[in-house]
Parts: sequence; structure tokens; C-alpha cells
Amino acid sequence: MIFDGYDFMIVNSTNLFVAHTFWPDNPNPGTLMGSLTTWGLLGMVIGGAIGGVLSDKIGRKKMLIAAVIFYGAFTLPQAFANDLAFFAVFRVIAGLGVGSCIPIVTTVFSETIPSKRRGLFIGCGQACMVAGWVIAGLVANPICNAATPIMGDFTNLVSYVTTTPTGEVIQETMYANWRLCYLIGGFPIIYGIILIFLMSETPHWFANAGRNEEAIEALADLEKKARGTVTPRDPNALIVPPKPKKTTPSVLFSNRFIIGTCAIWAIYFVGQLCVYGMNAWLPAWFKGIGYSASEAVALQTWNNVAAIASNSLAGIVSDKIGRKKNLLGAWVFCVVAIGICSAFVMPGNFVFCIALMLLFGFALNYAITSVNPVMPEQYPTAIRNMGVSWCQAFARFGGSASSIVLGGIAGMAIFQNLDGTTNWSSVVLVLIVPFVLGFVCTMLFVRDTSGKSIDQIGEDSSEDEGTSGTVPFVIMIVIIAILFTLCIVCPLAIGNWSSLSESLPLMAAGLLLPFVFFFIFGGKEIAREKREKVRAKSAS
Repeated sequence: MIFDGYDFMIVNSTNLFVAHTFWPDNPNPGTLMGSLTTWGLLGMVIGGAIGGVLSDKIGRKKMLIAAVIFYGAFTLPQAFANDLAFFAVFRVIAGLGVGSCIPIVTTVFSETIPSKRRGLFIGCGQACMVAGWVIAGLVANPICNAATPIMGDFTNLVSYVTTTPTGEVIQETMYANWRLCYLIGGFPIIYGIILIFLMSETPHWFANAGRNEEAIEALADLEKKARGTVTPRDPNALIVPPKPKKTTPSVLFSNRFIIGTCAIWAIYFVGQLCVYGMNAWLPAWFKGIGYSASEAVALQTWNNVAAIASNSLAGIVSDKIGRKKNLLGAWVFCVVAIGICSAFVMPGNFVFCIALMLLFGFALNYAITSVNPVMPEQYPTAIRNMGVSWCQAFARFGGSASSIVLGGIAGMAIFQNLDGTTNWSSVVLVLIVPFVLGFVCTMLFVRDTSGKSIDQIGEDSSEDEGTSGTVPFVIMIVIIAILFTLCIVCPLAIGNWSSLSESLPLMAAGLLLPFVFFFIFGGKEIAREKREKVRAKSAS
């Protein structure tokens, strides 16, 4: 998770410097710079969708090791990029591996950790990912701002134009030392090899695959590490909840799972939209109001430092008070934090801005991490990692789109100061809308599963799944295609997209369409369940 976090955040920590290298004659690359983050997220979308299915088929360990080595190998070529096309191709390819890793970690924790501590460990896993974000900032800041070339001609001199806080266009120079940050991103290759010898497969996966002897061995290994003793167990006595009739992605939208799917897809989409979108633009925000590039990256890093604490705390509180109450409080906290930061972020007060970024990072990351313990608790073992990974893959469309959409919004006249610079404080307020939607979806769809064992959850999900889910699944795929077109393809393909009067309504429609789906199909199932309860009560 630390390596995953580094791989993702290194783009946000270096994007100002990469943009100056790719577009030296463009003082405000805007949407193009926002897309630097998007390409990796798009790879994560595809990788999560594929890796989730494969992990349920071939095992957690094999899939995780393959994914770690894969994304480490394809991060290295990004150091040699001189234009967007080359960079984007390898960001997408590396993203395939990163997208596979994150949901597997969540699934492995859910299948190996005692129920009363499941939220804590999943939250700490997410905290490790954020630690990778912090490491990326700590690594990138001194490297990218070095006044001399660190690796000779490889980190070449770049002459570029930029704008001052007053809107004046000036000429500056830098060295492309950012390339070294991507060479460091190749270390997961080594760690993947280490995992071959250190990682164990989960007993739940072995049992679900019918490999009972190995499941007993895995249980014994867990017990020995936890207690120092091993209890003899009969492999033939294992009770494994029956698998769903179908294990394809469409089953996630069947009657049995549609409410849980709507819950986690909706609220994780909101979290990714806000956290990844703002992380992509925090350095530009602070540089735009007068802070140096070094100070801007430092403030982004402080934002992520707070996230380490919030991610750990989110799991603890979730175990204590329940998943739903924790999430509802998190969304309210986010709205308050956004309002405070919008009102009080200002130039010339670096220390105060650090405090605001600590609040901002704590709130946003607390919310997104509070979703993670809910994910694996919606599905039985046979489809658990597929369910988690498809949720994360869908949500990354929110993250992919948000960096571009926020860049497009920032370029609109309504969000400009009199001197022509972006008023980021007003742009940040836009995030209140998705957080309100997250609150509403939590109220409607989230069911508290804290305290239940994974076996109990599997038994709860073993009833007949009813409808196949094919129709709502196809509708969701169409909605994703529309979102992708309006919020990613159009801003990148149409040069003056953000200046068109219809662009903001179309992008808003693309982002809101999934919620229309959730309210219709999730609401329909909730209403059906209520009718069945009324009938059962009347019959009794």
C-alpha cells in the first residue's frame, strides 16, 4: 500500500514540473496538466476490474505479487517521457497493476483479521497508502526543486513560461529532476519478489476453492502467529457458505446484492471524486496565490500527513460506533472543513495554511477511508474481491474525471479573479455537492455489518440472488461510457471545451447520472423488500 500510494501521488507531486517539460510555451496548461493524474487512474479502473475477477479465480497471493512487479516495471519508462503521449501510455499500463493491488489488500485483511478489529486493520492499510502519498511529496520536493541537474543530461535544463500571481507572463528555467522520482518508482519490482516468500494465501480463498487441506494449514499458520499454539482441525468439517449461482460482474446488480452495490459504489465514487481531484490541484492552488513551487508541494504533503492519522482513526471509530453512523458523521465533517478552508486559505501565511491543510486532509481522507471497511462486507468469498475491485474501479472514474473537471471549472469565467487568475477558494466549494450526495446515499443504502464475521456475512448473502442483474449492469456500463465521454474525452479532445457555455452542465450531468441509477435501482429494491416484510407480517 505504501508503494501504491507513492506511485499514485508522485504524479500530483511532480505535475507542475512535468507540465513545464511537456508544454514549456504554455503558461497555463490547465486541463492538460490535470490529465497527468487521469491516465494512471484510468489504468487503475481497468486493472481493478480485471484483477478482481482474477484474484477470486487464481488466489489473492498470486494476483498481488504479479500486480506489484508489473506496475513497478512500467513506472520506470515514465522517467524517459518527453511528451504527454509517451507518459500517458505507460501511466495507463502501470495503473493496471496498481488498480489490482489496492482491493486485494482490503480483501486479504477482511479474510484474515478478527471481526472486531477488521475496520481498524483496513483503515491502517489505507493509512499506509497515504504514507506513500507523503513519501512521494517528501521525495519530490527536494528533487524537483534542486538548483542543479541530479543526473546530468538525463535531467536536462528546461526553459518555460509561467504566470505570476498578478497574471504577468515571465520566462524561467528548471532542471527536469522529476525524472528521478519515477526511477525510484521501480522499487516495487524488488518488493514483489520478497512477497513470494513472505505472503500467505487466505484460508477463506482456499476453502472456497475446495482446497480444504491448505485452508486448514493457513488457519494453523494464523493461529500460531496470534496465539503461539495450533488447534487440530478436520478438513472435512469446514463449513463453506454456498457460492452465488453466477460469479460474473453482473451478479453485483442482482436483487441480493444491488443495495450493497449501490451503497459502496455511490459513496466511494464521492470520496475518490473529491480526494483525488483536490490532490491534483492543491499545488496549483497555492502557487496561484503566491506561494513558491516548493511551498505548494509542502502544503500538499501536510494535507496528506493528516490523512495518515485520519485513516487509522476511521477504522477504529467504525468498529466502535458502526459503519453507517461513522460515514454520516464523516460527510458532515467534510462539508464543514471545505467551508473553513475556502474562507480562510490566504497568501502570506504559510503556517496557518499548514493548519488548514491538516484539517482539509484529515476530513476528506477520513470520509473515503470510512467506506473501505464496508466494501468487503457486502459480498461472499466467491465474489468478494471482484465486488471490492469493481467498486474501486468505478469510483476511479470519479477520480479520473475530477482532476480534469476541476481544471475545466477553474478555467471558467465565473471562477476567475479580476486579474485573470483562478479563484480556487470558490472552486473548492463545488465539492460540497458530492458530499451532500454521499450523505444521502449513506442514509438510503448503507447497512451496518460491523461485528459480523466474514462467514456470517457469507451466510447472509447465500440466499437466492433473484434477478440476474444483467439489465442494470448493462445500463451502468452505458452510464460509465457517457461519464467517460463527457468528463474525460471531451475536455481533452475539444481545445476550448471549458469556455463553452454547455460544457459545465454536460459534465455535471455525466457525474450525476450514476446517482440517478443508484436512486432508481437501489430505491426499487428497498421498496420491494419493504413490501415483502409487510406481506410476511400480514401473513403471520
